[in-house]
Amino acid sequence: MEKETVVFFLDYANINRPARDKRYRLDYGDLLRYMGEKRFLIDAYCYVPINPRNEHRLDGEIEDLWRAGYIVHTKRGTIAGGTYKCNFDVEIAMDMLKVIYQIKPDIVVLASGDADFVPLLQEVRKAGVRVEVAAFRETAGADMLLKCSGFIDLAVYYAGYLAGELDEANKESLEEPYQDLIQAQESALHEEALKRPEDHEDDEHDHEDDETSAPVAEHTDELGV
Repeated sequence: MEKETVVFFLDYANINRPARDKRYRLDYGDLLRYMGEKRFLIDAYCYVPINPRNEHRLDGEIEDLWRAGYIVHTKRGTIAGGTYKCNFDVEIAMDMLKVIYQIKPDIVVLASGDADFVPLLQEVRKAGVRVEVAAFRETAGADMLLKCSGFIDLAVYYAGYLAGELDEANKESLEEPYQDLIQAQESALHEEALKRPEDHEDDEHDHEDDETSAPVAEHTDELGV
């Protein structure tokens, strides 16, 4: 059976902000692998707003997103009082509609809780494409939960991610004593290997002594005759 095809859309600010509020450190590379698990991930799009007062603050994060496999779109926001505004609703809607009509995936996953996307979800579903919403339940609009094809709770995902990280850490801690034991055994074998040539030389010397003593004994016998 062929795997279902999926395209992932990440509204970075909408997901990253509540994650920070929860003190979650999301690994967006792992999140992408999770979204593509048991499916064929065609591509992933990420939309990152740029603070006009500090345009290079997210340079490292953006590079990490590219490395993780995302196609990253950035846009400089506009200053609004003590903060700034940057909206990607139009860009996300246009890209998603292009994808469903040109690539025609089986599933589209939208990582955003923004209720403004409800009309977009309905349009995509009308085209025969399953639409899954990935977000934190408490920050997702009620209509988003009601009108999507399926909901992925990122809090549940993150709990599983942390559990996996803990299991890996425990595994490494259990392996450490065995690694020490293996290294000790390897050192003992190495020392034994270094001693072997000397033992071999001692055996050769003993053999030479035996050969030297033999003629002397024969000569003594001859004199006795």
